[in-house]
Amino acid sequence: MHLGTNSVIELQPQDDFASIRYRLRLLGRGRVILSVPWEMHFLSNPVDFDLLRREAGRYQMEAAIVSPDPARRQLARGCGFPAFSTVERAQRSTVWRGGSPEKVEPPPRHWWDAEVRLQPRAVRPLPRWVDWLKLGFRFLIFILVLAVLAASAYTIVPAGTVTLVPAGEEFSTIVPVSVDLDIESLDNQAGLIPARRLGVEVSGYAEAETTGLMDVVAGRATGTVLFTNLLAQDYTVRAGTVVRTSSTSYPIRFRTTADVVVPAGGQATVSIEGLQEGVGNVGAFQINRAEGAAASAVRVINPEPTQGADAQERRVVIRDDYDRVWRLLIDRLFDQAYTEMGYLLEPTEMLLRESMRIEAVPKESYNRFLTEQAETVGLDMEILVSGWAVDVDNAKNVAYARLSRQLPPGYSLIDARFQVGEMAEEDVGPGKFTFFVTASGYAAISLNTDKAVELVKGQPVEVARRRLLDAFPLAEPPRLALWPRWSGRLAWLDRMPLLPLRIDVRVVPKEQEQEPVTGQATSLP
Repeated sequence: MHLGTNSVIELQPQDDFASIRYRLRLLGRGRVILSVPWEMHFLSNPVDFDLLRREAGRYQMEAAIVSPDPARRQLARGCGFPAFSTVERAQRSTVWRGGSPEKVEPPPRHWWDAEVRLQPRAVRPLPRWVDWLKLGFRFLIFILVLAVLAASAYTIVPAGTVTLVPAGEEFSTIVPVSVDLDIESLDNQAGLIPARRLGVEVSGYAEAETTGLMDVVAGRATGTVLFTNLLAQDYTVRAGTVVRTSSTSYPIRFRTTADVVVPAGGQATVSIEGLQEGVGNVGAFQINRAEGAAASAVRVINPEPTQGADAQERRVVIRDDYDRVWRLLIDRLFDQAYTEMGYLLEPTEMLLRESMRIEAVPKESYNRFLTEQAETVGLDMEILVSGWAVDVDNAKNVAYARLSRQLPPGYSLIDARFQVGEMAEEDVGPGKFTFFVTASGYAAISLNTDKAVELVKGQPVEVARRRLLDAFPLAEPPRLALWPRWSGRLAWLDRMPLLPLRIDVRVVPKEQEQEPVTGQATSLP
């Protein structure tokens, strides 16, 4: 707003130098009062006031500062600006301290000022042939760019595969590989590989039939006794009544097998059997005593000898039975330990079964005594078993090295196969255990793949094939695959890539199946 010759600009806390400069430019020449709020950040240091002085001098203005902040007013006065606490005091003051700014020539306009206008300059039109020349030059540049892109694509994009089957033959050898716990790395020269010890605790139970025979008295003696009634009435002798011989040191006892009624003053017979198995064969008239209540009522006698307690051959436990059931259980426990130690192996390791041994026997208990009569004998056992684990890859490395040393000069292995065999029964190696590995593979004459790349790069397919046949001893014609393939009038583009990096040379044995480099590649005839 304008009051007399003084213009008042009410500033806001968010105003900065750009907004103040814009508002000063709208006012034009004269005196201007800048009302600065207390919380405004701009105009709080000498640099800000210096910028304000330069901008006011540019537009031929005399500026005064109004602020309720005494520190800001003191800073403004120190920078050459008149400063007041209120707008009214500034308007009443006819002379502002600091004087009017010197009249200076306005500085050159900045490129960002809106007033800057570019004055068009009169340009004389060029001849028409110049336009045609420019157009032709642009077209030529376009053609050159296309040619460069096409040449780059022809050089970089194509990919080729050369599959060579060198002349060769199969070789095979059997290599003894020794195992030792005391070494840490394999020794190809000595055919020695390291091993590590494993251990598990297993338990089980087994039974075996007894084979011992012994003559023993077996069976119960049987016979008949005659009871005589001593009473004037009938008397019933109950089944189970015990009768015996008259021996006082070792009487032989029998029992009746059925109830029998003995008439008064009469007699009756009944069958008997011995109380103990294997005891009771006595002669006639040897049984003459009755036990219990029947002893006062009847008398007893055996008219005929008793029989049936005879010597028989029975199976009993002997030492061989112990040994047989021990070996049976040990075989089972070793199978169990072999299975459990298999879970402790690394993916490339194997366990040498011949290296397994018993380290301790915490428990060994037979369920029968020696010479005890029994049909079977059982053994309950717990053992600690250890074994050696070896890395199969180490064994293959030893076999591969031995097979490679046996190849003729100029040959190299292309494909190798290995088969781990049996353990050696005799001590044939430097290690504790020795097993055999059969190594076989296809060995061919060594081919220089870099030379093959140099021969075929940038060449037509047929020319490349002939060069390879002339340069290398091959078992089969070389196979070449290209991507992309061209047909029709573009068939002349079927050439091997120019860049060696885009040519893949494969050397494979005769039996190996051939595979293209990518899914788009096509084998050429």
